[in-house]
Amino acid sequence: MAKIVLTGADVINAKLAKTLTMTMRQVADETMKVAKSKTPVRTGYTRTQWKKKVTKQDFEVANRVPWIERLEAGASKQAPRGIIGPALRELKGKIK
Repeated sequence: MAKIVLTGADVINAKLAKTLTMTMRQVADETMKVAKSKTPVRTGYTRTQWKKKVTKQDFEVANRVPWIERLEAGASKQAPRGIIGPALRELKGKIK
């Protein structure tokens, strides 16, 4: 019977985890950047309210202003197709 011993697996796992975390942060940063750029501007307040939260497994980009759902539904002439949908379509082309 053949036996394969992999040494340094813990180092490889640590490097992979670090790379994954860095990639997750980069994707979160880019998502927030694109969402901000797609947010309609009257006073600029809504754009300033985008927040991100990154964990080891996932990330969240959110805007909690009370009228964000109306903007997402296309209530603004500046963003008639909403914000998140167009942002995700743009990001899809950038992230591979």
